[in-house]
Amino acid sequence: MLGLLPMDLNTGPWTRKSSTLCSLLLLLTIAALAVPGQDKSEIVGLGRHTKDGENVTLVDNTVIANRANFDDLADCNFRKLYPDACDVTIEDDYIELRYNYGSKGCTVDLLSENKSNINTIKFTTGVRNPRGGNLTRCLDDGATFEKSHNNILPFVYSVNNTAIKRFNNKGPYNGTDACYNKPSCRGTNGKCMLRTFLEVSWSWSSEQVYAYTHLVGERVSQSVQQEQQLAGEMTFNLTISSASAFTMWFAKEKTFNATEDAVCVPQKDPIVEPVTWTITKGDHIGKHLLVFSLLQQNATFVYVDGKRKGSPGGPYCELFVQFDTANYSLLVVNTSATTAPPTTTTTAATTEAPTTGTSETPRTTTSSLPTP
Repeated sequence: MLGLLPMDLNTGPWTRKSSTLCSLLLLLTIAALAVPGQDKSEIVGLGRHTKDGENVTLVDNTVIANRANFDDLADCNFRKLYPDACDVTIEDDYIELRYNYGSKGCTVDLLSENKSNINTIKFTTGVRNPRGGNLTRCLDDGATFEKSHNNILPFVYSVNNTAIKRFNNKGPYNGTDACYNKPSCRGTNGKCMLRTFLEVSWSWSSEQVYAYTHLVGERVSQSVQQEQQLAGEMTFNLTISSASAFTMWFAKEKTFNATEDAVCVPQKDPIVEPVTWTITKGDHIGKHLLVFSLLQQNATFVYVDGKRKGSPGGPYCELFVQFDTANYSLLVVNTSATTAPPTTTTTAATTEAPTTGTSETPRTTTSSLPTP
């Protein structure tokens, strides 16, 4: 647009006036077309699709990955073009995303054909020892949320890539006047938030495993805590049904109102709303896209004596999320049909987590990479 400014053409007064007038008319036309708020398109998901309002256009060559074709689709070329892809496995019944020590977070694009999931997100989340064996070797001992920060998994959904990058680097959006109870929030070393996202975490005590679902950045009590008898691998189901409610099913089913007793978030709609976007073109027209991201540890906080104290450095166990294939399919870009990669970043290999109560030597592995 800067190149369209009037030029100093010394070919006569009428020519100069005509040139200037034409340039000004062109600038006015561009200004009229570029009214703030008219262009609402956003880049979303690993495939860098284009979202406009509640609709989304998938990039070319976006296909469904399944057990039969996944190895071919997720070949070395795919990993080179999409280093931000999650460490993922597709089974007959579920799609599993894994989150290990040093993970920088990752994003998946999920296709939903189930109309009941348009404004609801359902998944199973769990914990296992990455080296096998008892969970007590990687979980911290304690029956409170504060004892779970070494095995915490923050996540977000239904937001664009700019928001994901912000959450990964700085956590939730802050807002000076957004607090429901500003004095109490400050008492936790917290900050008022315009909205936040959720996290799940784990600890153990007295042969019981404790699972937590918590609002990131909120006070410690703003969470659901349940326990079960210790086993080799533990999971629970989580359903997010609105911007203020979710249901956790570990020892029992419990629905949690995220606005009750909250202090650092608004009273209305304190968490990201679970939505999918309607696909408007291509083979999947009329179906819905869900963008889901596992966030890095910088997105959340450690709590000591009820107060925020920096970010955690785990997880020490392997944490994971599973999506039922009856509800979701994994979308990837077929890189054998395209050579145009999205803008991505790379990261070096990291070491696996130190274990609790063991002297095993960590081995080197390649972690999942940051979201785009």
